[in-house]
Amino acid sequence: MPTPEQPKRCVIADDVRASREVLRSWLTDCHFECILAHDGDQAWEAIENHPPDLLITDIEMPHCCGLELLRRVRAASSAEIQSIPVLVITSLHDSQIQPTIQRLGGNGLLTKPLDQYSTYVTVLAVLAPETDQESFIVSDPDGKITGDGLVSPTFRRLLKPLSNS
Repeated sequence: MPTPEQPKRCVIADDVRASREVLRSWLTDCHFECILAHDGDQAWEAIENHPPDLLITDIEMPHCCGLELLRRVRAASSAEIQSIPVLVITSLHDSQIQPTIQRLGGNGLLTKPLDQYSTYVTVLAVLAPETDQESFIVSDPDGKITGDGLVSPTFRRLLKPLSNS
Protein backbone atom coordinates (compact mmCIF):
# COMPACT_ATOMS: atom_id res chain seq x y z
CA MET A 1 0.00 0.00 0.00
CA PRO A 2 1.14 3.63 -0.42
CA THR A 3 3.53 5.03 2.18
CA PRO A 4 2.49 7.94 4.43
CA GLU A 5 5.02 10.13 2.62
CA GLN A 6 3.41 9.48 -0.75
CA PRO A 7 -0.31 8.83 -0.35
CA LYS A 8 -2.24 7.75 -3.40
CA ARG A 9 -5.43 9.65 -4.21
CA CYS A 10 -8.69 7.78 -4.78
CA VAL A 11 -12.08 9.10 -5.84
CA ILE A 12 -14.88 6.94 -4.46
CA ALA A 13 -18.27 7.41 -6.16
CA ASP A 14 -21.29 5.71 -4.62
CA ASP A 15 -24.74 7.05 -3.83
CA VAL A 16 -24.85 4.89 -0.68
CA ARG A 17 -23.10 6.85 2.07
CA ALA A 18 -22.27 3.71 4.07
CA SER A 19 -20.42 2.17 1.10
CA ARG A 20 -18.42 5.36 0.55
CA GLU A 21 -17.51 5.57 4.22
CA VAL A 22 -16.47 1.91 4.51
CA LEU A 23 -14.22 2.19 1.46
CA ARG A 24 -12.76 5.46 2.75
CA SER A 25 -12.05 3.89 6.13
CA TRP A 26 -10.33 0.86 4.61
CA LEU A 27 -8.27 2.89 2.15
CA THR A 28 -7.40 5.65 4.62
CA ASP A 29 -6.01 2.97 6.94
CA CYS A 30 -3.70 2.10 4.03
CA HIS A 31 -2.62 5.73 3.60
CA PHE A 32 -4.84 6.67 0.68
CA GLU A 33 -6.26 10.16 0.42
CA CYS A 34 -9.94 9.64 -0.45
CA ILE A 35 -12.34 12.04 -2.14
CA LEU A 36 -15.98 11.01 -1.80
CA ALA A 37 -18.69 11.64 -4.39
CA HIS A 38 -22.39 10.79 -4.19
CA ASP A 39 -22.84 10.47 -7.96
CA GLY A 40 -20.91 10.33 -11.20
CA ASP A 41 -21.18 14.07 -11.90
CA GLN A 42 -19.61 14.96 -8.57
CA ALA A 43 -16.89 12.34 -9.12
CA TRP A 44 -16.18 13.69 -12.63
CA GLU A 45 -15.74 17.20 -11.22
CA ALA A 46 -13.24 15.87 -8.65
CA ILE A 47 -11.38 13.95 -11.37
CA GLU A 48 -11.15 16.99 -13.65
CA ASN A 49 -9.95 19.23 -10.81
CA HIS A 50 -7.20 16.87 -9.62
CA PRO A 51 -6.89 13.49 -11.37
CA PRO A 52 -6.57 10.69 -8.80
CA ASP A 53 -4.46 7.56 -8.89
CA LEU A 54 -7.59 5.38 -8.71
CA LEU A 55 -11.35 5.67 -9.27
CA ILE A 56 -13.77 3.34 -7.51
CA THR A 57 -17.33 3.78 -8.75
CA ASP A 58 -20.64 2.09 -8.14
CA ILE A 59 -22.61 1.22 -11.28
CA GLU A 60 -26.04 2.34 -10.14
CA MET A 61 -26.11 6.04 -9.12
CA PRO A 62 -28.39 8.98 -9.88
CA HIS A 63 -27.58 11.66 -12.48
CA CYS A 64 -24.50 9.93 -13.92
CA CYS A 65 -24.13 6.19 -13.40
CA GLY A 66 -20.78 4.47 -13.01
CA LEU A 67 -20.82 3.19 -16.58
CA GLU A 68 -21.22 6.73 -17.91
CA LEU A 69 -18.47 7.93 -15.56
CA LEU A 70 -16.17 5.18 -16.86
CA ARG A 71 -17.01 6.20 -20.43
CA ARG A 72 -16.18 9.86 -19.62
CA VAL A 73 -12.84 8.89 -18.09
CA ARG A 74 -11.80 6.80 -21.10
CA ALA A 75 -12.98 9.50 -23.56
CA ALA A 76 -11.32 12.41 -21.72
CA SER A 77 -9.08 14.76 -23.66
CA SER A 78 -6.42 14.44 -20.96
CA ALA A 79 -4.15 11.38 -21.21
CA GLU A 80 -3.66 11.58 -17.43
CA ILE A 81 -7.40 11.14 -16.86
CA GLN A 82 -7.73 8.46 -19.55
CA SER A 83 -5.11 6.33 -17.79
CA ILE A 84 -6.74 6.34 -14.33
CA PRO A 85 -7.36 2.76 -13.18
CA VAL A 86 -11.11 2.26 -12.62
CA LEU A 87 -12.68 -0.31 -10.31
CA VAL A 88 -16.44 -0.73 -10.64
CA ILE A 89 -18.65 -1.80 -7.72
CA THR A 90 -21.97 -3.56 -8.12
CA SER A 91 -24.63 -5.42 -6.24
CA LEU A 92 -26.28 -6.45 -9.51
CA HIS A 93 -26.11 -10.15 -10.30
CA ASP A 94 -25.80 -10.23 -14.06
CA SER A 95 -23.33 -12.23 -16.10
CA GLN A 96 -23.03 -9.41 -18.66
CA ILE A 97 -21.61 -6.88 -16.20
CA GLN A 98 -18.00 -8.06 -16.36
CA PRO A 99 -17.70 -8.13 -20.18
CA THR A 100 -19.45 -4.76 -20.43
CA ILE A 101 -17.12 -3.11 -17.92
CA GLN A 102 -14.13 -4.62 -19.72
CA ARG A 103 -15.42 -3.35 -23.08
CA LEU A 104 -15.81 0.15 -21.61
CA GLY A 105 -12.22 0.08 -20.34
CA GLY A 106 -12.67 -0.77 -16.65
CA ASN A 107 -9.78 -2.41 -14.83
CA GLY A 108 -11.68 -4.46 -12.28
CA LEU A 109 -14.93 -5.36 -10.58
CA LEU A 110 -15.83 -5.45 -6.88
CA THR A 111 -19.08 -7.06 -5.81
CA LYS A 112 -21.25 -5.99 -2.90
CA PRO A 113 -21.35 -6.67 -0.09
CA LEU A 114 -17.78 -5.45 -0.07
CA ASP A 115 -15.14 -7.56 1.60
CA GLN A 116 -12.15 -5.76 3.11
CA TYR A 117 -9.53 -8.35 2.17
CA SER A 118 -10.82 -8.78 -1.41
CA THR A 119 -10.97 -5.02 -1.81
CA TYR A 120 -7.34 -4.63 -0.69
CA VAL A 121 -6.17 -7.43 -3.00
CA THR A 122 -8.05 -5.95 -5.96
CA VAL A 123 -6.82 -2.39 -5.34
CA LEU A 124 -3.23 -3.61 -5.00
CA ALA A 125 -3.49 -5.69 -8.16
CA VAL A 126 -4.92 -2.82 -10.21
CA LEU A 127 -2.29 -0.36 -8.97
CA ALA A 128 0.67 -2.74 -9.27
CA PRO A 129 3.20 -1.39 -11.77
CA GLU A 130 3.48 -4.77 -13.48
CA THR A 131 -0.28 -5.08 -14.06
CA ASP A 132 -1.00 -5.26 -17.77
CA GLN A 133 -3.42 -2.53 -18.90
CA GLU A 134 -5.46 -5.22 -20.65
CA SER A 135 -5.86 -7.41 -17.56
CA PHE A 136 -9.16 -7.35 -15.69
CA ILE A 137 -9.46 -8.22 -12.02
CA VAL A 138 -12.67 -9.55 -10.46
CA SER A 139 -13.28 -9.66 -6.75
CA ASP A 140 -16.25 -11.93 -6.18
CA PRO A 141 -15.64 -13.83 -2.94
CA ASP A 142 -19.18 -15.24 -2.84
CA GLY A 143 -19.39 -16.22 -6.52
CA LYS A 144 -22.46 -14.04 -7.07
CA ILE A 145 -21.81 -12.97 -10.63
CA THR A 146 -24.04 -15.47 -12.28
CA GLY A 147 -26.84 -15.45 -14.76
CA ASP A 148 -28.05 -16.96 -17.95
CA GLY A 149 -26.38 -14.41 -20.21
CA LEU A 150 -29.46 -12.21 -20.44
CA VAL A 151 -29.14 -8.59 -19.41
CA SER A 152 -31.20 -7.76 -16.33
CA PRO A 153 -33.75 -4.92 -16.61
CA THR A 154 -31.74 -2.70 -14.23
CA PHE A 155 -28.50 -3.23 -16.14
CA ARG A 156 -30.32 -2.71 -19.46
CA ARG A 157 -31.64 0.65 -18.15
CA LEU A 158 -28.11 1.73 -17.20
CA LEU A 159 -26.70 0.69 -20.58
CA LYS A 160 -29.33 2.51 -22.66
CA PRO A 161 -27.80 6.03 -22.43
CA LEU A 162 -24.41 4.64 -23.42
CA SER A 163 -25.79 3.11 -26.61
CA ASN A 164 -27.16 6.51 -27.66
CA SER A 165 -23.75 8.22 -27.50
